[in-house]
Amino acid sequence: MKNSILPLSLALLALASCRPSTQDDANDAGGTANAKLAREVVGVRMLSNDANYDEPCNYLAEEFIRNTFKLGATTEMEKVDGPRGCTFSWENNQVTVSFGSVKPYPSIYHAEYVFNKLYQPGVKQPMAMADEKPALSGPEPEGTAAEQPAESATGTIAKRDTSAANDTATTVSRVTAAATKLTTPAASTGRFLAYPGLGDKAVWDPSARVMHVLLNNHILNVQVKSNAKPAQAQAQAAILSNVIFNEVVGEHFTEVGR
Repeated sequence: MKNSILPLSLALLALASCRPSTQDDANDAGGTANAKLAREVVGVRMLSNDANYDEPCNYLAEEFIRNTFKLGATTEMEKVDGPRGCTFSWENNQVTVSFGSVKPYPSIYHAEYVFNKLYQPGVKQPMAMADEKPALSGPEPEGTAAEQPAESATGTIAKRDTSAANDTATTVSRVTAAATKLTTPAASTGRFLAYPGLGDKAVWDPSARVMHVLLNNHILNVQVKSNAKPAQAQAQAAILSNVIFNEVVGEHFTEVGR
């Protein structure tokens, strides 16, 4: 009997030793979760607007600038923070980075409204910056699932497709239906050229060599003043935009080409 108890005791002891520690030295949810994941709920930074941006240049490492523009180790570079962004300068070249506001906009709709106002002249606005009509029921329907107004204040907001055909859940055939686009595609208008595949929408200003990008509730502006050809400067601005958004939004941002 004693011989049968001994192996059982050893097995229980081994299982107990495999249990996760309850110490919270790494602030990782009591030692029961990955330290990195425990610090951030998935997607929490994607649409957050409760904190100001860091200095734009802090999202770019100087070494990355050197690699992108193929600068030698002996090339002197200066970083200057200004009220409307920051600039990396070397010889007769400059890269200036700025955001559309000091912190993210309240929603993607507000950000797109500003983006279109600035960089899509003549394009019909998808959002009327006016008070909506009263809700269908009230006077305080918040939380009752009746907050949605009958229509917009101007009647110009397109109705969303909420039919089963637009269901983004996995279907029986394992094919996910396309979700409704929250933004309208960029259009080449005025001095701005649409640049597909970057953020939610992006336009390139060839005269000023500036890439303007909308992603979620963020607007980013990257200007490249160098002796590079326009197409190369455009590609470099797109690369820098990808890197900055990867830092601002986090690993949940999908870069161009992925």
